[in-house]
Amino acid sequence: MMAIPQLDTALSVISPRPPRRDPFPALRRLASGWLLFAVVGAVFTGLIPTASGQAGFPIGQPPVGGARSAPPVASEDPETARLRADALAKRGQIGEALAIVRRLLRTDAASAQYRQMEAQYLAWLGRTASAGERYRRLTQENPSDAASLEGYGNTQLWRGNWREAQAAYANAISTSGADNVTAQLGFQRALLAAGRATPAYRQAVDLDHRTGRSDAEIGLFLATIHGAVDNDDAAFALASRRTSDPDVRLRQTAFQAQRLIARGRKDEGLNLIASFAEARARDYNALVAAGEAFTTAGEHRDARGFFDRAAQLAPDRDEAILGLARTTRQQGKQRDSLALYEDVVARNPESLPGWLGIADVAQLRGDLTRAWQALDSAQRVAPGSALVYRERLKIAFREQDADTFFGVLRDYQRAQPVDAWPELWAQKWADAHGGEVNGSALQSLLDPLAPEVSGEALRLLRKQTGEPLQRAVLRVPAAPSADLQDAAHEKLGKQVRVADPTVIGVSTGYEFATLQDTTGAGARLQEWHEGYLAAYWRRQLGMTVSGEYRTFSRFGASANQLLLGWNTHVTPSWILGLEAGGALNGGFIPRWRVGAQTEYLFSDTVSANLAVSHLRFADEPVLQIVPGVTWQWHPQWSSHARMYVTHTEPKGGRVSTGFAGLLSTTWQFTPLSSTSLSYAIGEENASQLIKGLIGEKNFQSVGVDLKYGFNEHFSLQPTYRYESHNLFDLHAIGLSLHLRY
Repeated sequence: MMAIPQLDTALSVISPRPPRRDPFPALRRLASGWLLFAVVGAVFTGLIPTASGQAGFPIGQPPVGGARSAPPVASEDPETARLRADALAKRGQIGEALAIVRRLLRTDAASAQYRQMEAQYLAWLGRTASAGERYRRLTQENPSDAASLEGYGNTQLWRGNWREAQAAYANAISTSGADNVTAQLGFQRALLAAGRATPAYRQAVDLDHRTGRSDAEIGLFLATIHGAVDNDDAAFALASRRTSDPDVRLRQTAFQAQRLIARGRKDEGLNLIASFAEARARDYNALVAAGEAFTTAGEHRDARGFFDRAAQLAPDRDEAILGLARTTRQQGKQRDSLALYEDVVARNPESLPGWLGIADVAQLRGDLTRAWQALDSAQRVAPGSALVYRERLKIAFREQDADTFFGVLRDYQRAQPVDAWPELWAQKWADAHGGEVNGSALQSLLDPLAPEVSGEALRLLRKQTGEPLQRAVLRVPAAPSADLQDAAHEKLGKQVRVADPTVIGVSTGYEFATLQDTTGAGARLQEWHEGYLAAYWRRQLGMTVSGEYRTFSRFGASANQLLLGWNTHVTPSWILGLEAGGALNGGFIPRWRVGAQTEYLFSDTVSANLAVSHLRFADEPVLQIVPGVTWQWHPQWSSHARMYVTHTEPKGGRVSTGFAGLLSTTWQFTPLSSTSLSYAIGEENASQLIKGLIGEKNFQSVGVDLKYGFNEHFSLQPTYRYESHNLFDLHAIGLSLHLRY
């Protein structure tokens, strides 16, 4: 409730504009939020390289190999030392295991077994570039060594180089046979990461049939795809296959916990993973998995507890530190999060998660120079990485830098020709800049089991064709099975509604103002009261219908007003709206009012608006024109300017025109919370449009408000405003509550 309260009502803040800070939400979730894929998704699919030797993603990507010194092995025979290194690795003491293997290599540098162990431990420590180079040399020496080919494929997969990973896995399969489960799953994971979920699923189902439908690793991979489309009955069954491998069991439990959290059964999911981790209090991976689950659920204090305990168990590993960086970032502590990521890359310059984490946080802080520097380092660590290309495209898109954008896009398409996301980025650019959107290209990307990719493609297709959601979903090819078909269509509907949602909002607020006489007469001025109740129904990039009831009290007299509003996107850039209403009672507010407004979105950061209203008091008509502009000049900062021009023609009175202006700046310090500072100056009746305001001269006003979002549904907004008028000063405090569903 600003001091120009009648002009910035609840109706004026609910226009169905697209979100400026996140023009491509699913790409942000996958490109900027890639850590969730690399960490939590990896837990689900079995992409985790664990001490048992299973291939895959490290939980959160392990750190540098600042290996702690291990006891000398001179008194041990090589086989005993090797077994001791293996036992240390299984306990999570990777650095010590690596030190032993390197001592063994000093006595037998040509041993392929020791070299494979060294490469594997380096990979588990997050030094994937060094590990990949060692695996590459082994494959050059022995092209039929399936284990080294798989290891090399893993290092490429973890770094986002899908094409190179697939080639390595394919070679491993050709040398070891079609039923090589680890190589087959590696190949399928690369397909899945590139947005090609249905081919990956079909291949995994075929492999599952050939192996008797009992393999827990294959089951977990299939469960991941079922879970992605919320087909959880099948997912839980697949993720519950019997296994004697404790690391596979950990990943099954982590998957089940994350799915329970995603489906709104948070307490059940957290209890499951917490009890599992507590029963294995010395298991580093279990503690990290618990920390990830609590981070997903927004339980940051408990998440930090698990990560801290894991870090104490293995100080030379970085999964726990990366987890702390993520949960700290979610809390809005960007400086602390950045410091944690910086600590990771200082110890391990090969940490791709560390560099990408720095780039992500730097973007949130508006430091794009630091973000580009971090991405340069990431690309040196992982040439050809789709993860790095996606981050580069995101920044270039936001900066509207066409040369950089298309240069990165070309490199991305050459490096990863099977990846679906470059085409989505190309079509998004065309859509945002008035180019021709290629509907056939978008149609070719639709995959029923890849809701992120298909959701974005459908959103763009709907903008192009104007199709309703149900008809658009029918464009998607059939899923491989009947149960997946229904689940996939329902999930895609949800995905599109996330980008094009239907939202219902309700808000209410109250403001109390005290007035102090500044004329020297010593008059005691009665307080002012104002309250409102508003509601709206909105479709993103569509229509909004709203209503507002407002009550006023001025010097003991009361008035009540009802306003109704409607607006819609006539194009993605143009918004048109109407509002009408009037007084239910009271003589100092307009008897009735009618108006229209329009807004043009020049880009994701700049828009202009114009409102025109006709108001009728008892004895005079009023015409008000309000032009304005909004500029989001920083990812967290935006400014707004508005001019009020009011022309009054009272019966038998003097025609007059009044002016007032408003400037405001908002800092969005977390995704759900912000604070604003505003300044207004001008003529009282140009802004207030309330008759009988004492003085009716000039005023100045300074206001501050804090909007704190507890979650995506509920926020609280306290406000304070000071006004200086010719005859009095005013102090107003207010409180608003906002609900959104």
